Amino acid sequence: MSETQALLDEVKKLQVAQDGAALKQLEDHADKKVRKAARKAIHVLRAKGIEIPEQARSWNEASTQSMRGHAGPIAMLDMAASPGVTRMTLSLPNEDDGAALFVALIDPSDRLLNFAAYYQTDGQQSRTGRDWQRDADGRVVSPAWVAARLWWAREQTHRSNFQLPAQVDEHLPTLTKFLGTAPGERPQPSFLDEALAEVEASTEDLGNILMVSAVHTWPLLFDANALFEDLGNRMEGLEAASITNEDRLAHIVASSKDDEGLRTGLRGPLANALDDVAVILFLDGSLADARRVRDLTTALRTADAPESVEGVVNLVQLQLTSAAMQQLRDQGGQQDHDHDHDHDHGHVHDENCDHDHD
Repeated sequence: MSETQALLDEVKKLQVAQDGAALKQLEDHADKKVRKAARKAIHVLRAKGIEIPEQARSWNEASTQSMRGHAGPIAMLDMAASPGVTRMTLSLPNEDDGAALFVALIDPSDRLLNFAAYYQTDGQQSRTGRDWQRDADGRVVSPAWVAARLWWAREQTHRSNFQLPAQVDEHLPTLTKFLGTAPGERPQPSFLDEALAEVEASTEDLGNILMVSAVHTWPLLFDANALFEDLGNRMEGLEAASITNEDRLAHIVASSKDDEGLRTGLRGPLANALDDVAVILFLDGSLADARRVRDLTTALRTADAPESVEGVVNLVQLQLTSAAMQQLRDQGGQQDHDHDHDHDHGHVHDENCDHDHD
């Protein structure tokens, strides 16, 4: 295909994407056909009421690569798909045209529960990037961190003898090309630490921060058998109505001491999931809360006795409450739906992604 035809095809895509700024860059192109097509496309968009920038960079010798108008590598995450599960979205521009959009669900043990790949046009990918930046007021997630998390989760899933989701290995070369090498250890959100370096941690009650972040809906993420037994023995014979919240927290603290099952959960799955909570709080603009939660996860991973870290009792209380509520639901015959690799987690497909059938 000639360079002229390639640029004419690009003009058509830019018109469909309603990317007036990119079309303005071609308005004075040296090639008459390209110049004419760009001006016609701008006229069509203006007739539709699309605002076109009055001034834009003009490159007389623009190439298809320089004019593509994608957003570059972009990423996002949320925890809305399922309690305690993180949905990670990564969009990486292809070498020639469009972008590969990856959507993955990762559990707190770094297992890859679901993975899907889609194709985005440059215009769709550019709009996605603008939407994400607008929603987060310019704060962004590191695409390299998300890519490393996806790769790490793939490895952990394989090592745990869990079935890998379809498509993930098919698209592993794209992650390899982007990152270069596989992560040698669990990727930490260093971009978050840099962004929060000058932020003072919130002094608000940690329990409230965790409740707002829906931590109370998470399933039990540690072996609580010993803790339940010890706590039951300590509270046996006590009247429920007479126990204050302070008394309950004191009993939890005493029962948590030296509990190895709890320590494993705090250093692993709970710290992992809370790191993603910190990133989401950062994206939402709750910087002080994000710093508080990130400081907590750092302490959980480094403390000899993570169960004694300040605020951990609030986290443990939420975990025990969630487990108790689950037990009540089970006894009432209202079983929660089991989480498996084939479950459809409700990713909403819109104009910004087309399923990759390659």
